[in-house]
Amino acid sequence: MANKVWKIILIITGSFSLFFLESIIKYSIVNKIPSQGFYLIPKILQIVYAPNYNIAFSLPLPAILIIILVILALIFLSYIWWVNLQTGDLKILTATSLIIIGALSNLIDRLIFSYVIDYINIFIWPIFNLADVMIVIGIFIYLFHQKIFNIKKEV
Repeated sequence: MANKVWKIILIITGSFSLFFLESIIKYSIVNKIPSQGFYLIPKILQIVYAPNYNIAFSLPLPAILIIILVILALIFLSYIWWVNLQTGDLKILTATSLIIIGALSNLIDRLIFSYVIDYINIFIWPIFNLADVMIVIGIFIYLFHQKIFNIKKEV
């Protein structure tokens, strides 16, 4: 039991650490890097300030609708998080923690700036941020745990 409590504390601490890291990165992107950004890997991986007024997959929706949808999703996910905290399902707790923290980071951007700050530009992919990565990883953890992908292990 004590071991599970430490794992839960680690999940929560790790999630909030990622949230603060994302906040520091976004602050730096807005205030410290040149407007044209810079390449970490020439012509492949660029760090650049890119305001994103749309929702996932660049779907254009009115800003107020995006905020309402995100808040409703956060309420629903918080309920799932709380239930899994009570039952001790660490995989779902990890998944929902990542999704909630990522969505919360992007929601704060929307409330402060009216857009999300994206900054990772990989030449074959739309520009995204660490919060988006947390959301996607959380969704994959959830889907794998729920066996939605139905991947069978070879014996």
